[in-house]
Amino acid sequence: MDGGALAAIHGRCYRWEVRRSAKILFGLGVAAAGYLIILLIAGVVAGGLVAGRIQGRLAQGLDADARVGRAKVNLVTGAVEVSDVSVTRQKLDLLSLSVRSLDVELAPLGLVVVDREPRRVRVRGGRMVVTGAGALQLPPRAETAPIHVGALELDDVALDLMATGYWPGLARVVITIEHARSGPTTLRTGLSWLFTLEDLVARVDLPAGMTLRLGFHDGQLSASGGFFGKTPVTIPFVLPRLDAANEVQQLIAIGTELAKRLAIERAERWIGEQLGK
Repeated sequence: MDGGALAAIHGRCYRWEVRRSAKILFGLGVAAAGYLIILLIAGVVAGGLVAGRIQGRLAQGLDADARVGRAKVNLVTGAVEVSDVSVTRQKLDLLSLSVRSLDVELAPLGLVVVDREPRRVRVRGGRMVVTGAGALQLPPRAETAPIHVGALELDDVALDLMATGYWPGLARVVITIEHARSGPTTLRTGLSWLFTLEDLVARVDLPAGMTLRLGFHDGQLSASGGFFGKTPVTIPFVLPRLDAANEVQQLIAIGTELAKRLAIERAERWIGEQLGK
């Protein structure tokens, strides 16, 4: 067989391989496009299911009237957006909760089917109103598995505590979290994120028009305003390791210890100023 015939055979083989590769790539492209379309359609359907499930769990868990405005699910990007959440519970006292927006970042491309752990959760525009200790007496409920999140962010979230006979001496205190960011967290209660706190900017509005500013960054806790004065009082603070069995007691102990240390630091600074004078 001469060289021309061999070249012709090689040419035909080459063209056949090219056509076969093109068909394979085209088939893969069609399959990928079809998969993405399926995910988009499934996301639209899942939006209503997610909204209904959240509404049901809030109503059952808090024994309250709950409403969820809407939920948007994008299985391609792994983004879930829940908006206009409201909860009202009027038993002994009033418990009212509203959340403007809740963004959850999940595994993309439909991998949430096998990887359901939220990678990031962001709460924006939340407000809880509690008019007395009776509002916090929740009904018994079955134990549920804790939720693990890769990161948690809070923006413009307020806790409004109003005076009643259950809390004598307390008029009204409003704690506004302007921004907070926590690392990987296991949410056993609504305050578990405090044990993995990385950054915090908050304001505390007290009776008689007194306002305190709180901040936490790089292991340093600062407080200013009111008793602390305009110049922030700063103390080093290392968050303890969470004891899952005694989380509430730990939080109370942390709050008491921080208040004591900040007060001592402020008093020492005041004494130093007076001695300087």
